[in-house]
Amino acid sequence: MLNDSRRIIISRTDRIGDVVLSLPTFASIKECFPDCELTALVRGYTSDVVSSFGAVDRVVTYDPEESIIATVRKMKRLHADSILFLYPRFHVTLAAFLARIPLRVGTAYRWYSFLFNRKVREHRKDSIKSEAEYNLSLAEVIGCKAKVLDTNLRINEKGLDRVREFLTRNRIDRFVVVHPGSGGSAADWSSANFNSLCKRVSEELQMPVLVSGANHEKDLCAAVSDGVPNCINTAGEFTLIEFIAFLSLASAFVSNSTGPIHLAAATGTPVVGIYPNNKPLTPVRWAPLADKRTILTPSDGSDELSRVTIEEVFQAIRAMLPVTTR
Repeated sequence: MLNDSRRIIISRTDRIGDVVLSLPTFASIKECFPDCELTALVRGYTSDVVSSFGAVDRVVTYDPEESIIATVRKMKRLHADSILFLYPRFHVTLAAFLARIPLRVGTAYRWYSFLFNRKVREHRKDSIKSEAEYNLSLAEVIGCKAKVLDTNLRINEKGLDRVREFLTRNRIDRFVVVHPGSGGSAADWSSANFNSLCKRVSEELQMPVLVSGANHEKDLCAAVSDGVPNCINTAGEFTLIEFIAFLSLASAFVSNSTGPIHLAAATGTPVVGIYPNNKPLTPVRWAPLADKRTILTPSDGSDELSRVTIEEVFQAIRAMLPVTTR
């Protein structure tokens, strides 16, 4: 269907984890249409994620506070033949319509779905497959049958140098990253549990633990690292590009269901995720795309994350580390 198309926009204007799970759509379309120019339309704070992915040719940022006229002008400048809305929102959808992008692909069940001229009839709330698979359904509408489940991110050399300098300064070689926050996107394992987990990793595995988080999560990360030997609170320490490099050097990564677990998986680092069971947040839909992963959920089928024990998480980390652990 897109044999004559040369410029394709993929719109995903939400959060980091969602954007990572959209990367297979870029890879698959590039596989089907290798000569096309693929533009990612994303929020500014996620732009470093897509710019680190090989299949993306151009990154354009979207500000939800900008006027509809500004968004229309931005889209017109791209001279796109088609746009896929992996995360449809009225403002961006209307802008694409007003910019007269010929092919507009989205889901069929929004009140403004009349603005799409190609529709996918799926209810994502059913959560019966990965978010990446739901995204790929839109690529099928434009004739792309490939399913390239690639999320591998390129590591920025300057970011890597900055992280290595930090690790050298703190005399750290191998380490485990613990990320206790979720930005409100999912249920959280308690800070007390993460604190106990850090103590066990530090004392029993004799490995440094680096607690990660955004700048506004410094207090949470301080509570998790409190009283733990050989444990450093790195909240707010790195830019996103540096954070991706930081995750790529970790021996293992542990978190709730949140964007950084997808970033860690996309760098090849083994991950342990703590997830609830309910449909909107189920790991069936939101687990990272990685071979080296362990996903833990409450064994009774509930959403009470306290039922995931410290012992379970600790043993999952232990299993991921090389036998040579000191």
